[in-house]
Amino acid sequence: MRTSIEKIRRRDLVEAAFQTFLDHGMNGTTVARIGEQAGMSHGIVNYYFKSKDQLLSAVIRHAFALILRQAVDRMRLATTPRERISAIIAGNFSEDLFNRETAAAWISFYAEVATRPEFERLQDTFYRRLHSNLLHDLKKITTPAEAENIALGISVWIDGLWLRCAMRRMGVERDAAIAAIESYVDTSLAQANNTASGTTRKSPARRRAAVPANRR
Repeated sequence: MRTSIEKIRRRDLVEAAFQTFLDHGMNGTTVARIGEQAGMSHGIVNYYFKSKDQLLSAVIRHAFALILRQAVDRMRLATTPRERISAIIAGNFSEDLFNRETAAAWISFYAEVATRPEFERLQDTFYRRLHSNLLHDLKKITTPAEAENIALGISVWIDGLWLRCAMRRMGVERDAAIAAIESYVDTSLAQANNTASGTTRKSPARRRAAVPANRR
């Protein structure tokens, strides 16, 4: 029973810390604010998490898990590799979280990655998971080399659009963000297929050109 209660309290603290992070950003996420959000004392917060960095790491893992869960839920409904790619893209732009305040909080996290090895490790793990999931289906509809390029492009688009979302004047809405990446994917796949088709059509001509005239 005690273990169960401790798990519930840790979960409640992480969720409270996550909401505090969204409201106040990385630097504004203090133990006092987390305790107030969770309705727990400073001492209880310190009992479950020995340092602020430990708690913040749990918050980032929680955030990444939410993104992954949304993507997985959407992927279950997909019936083709291309639909699965769309599910992954949409899963990175939650209806509830893709807004200026949340984007600003994420930017505050990115600013800390360069100086906090644990944050960098978490971000690297997330990027690897995203890249792996995209490659799994992209390789079914294009060449391995193009799959690598498109997967990287999608990742960069996601980061860039979250950054754009934080801007007051030049921000972007969720539907427009998703549509921009979908257009990039469709264009990239079409170009890759056209290149492959062109190579296939030209190959016989090149072979004929290599045959000596007296043997034609």
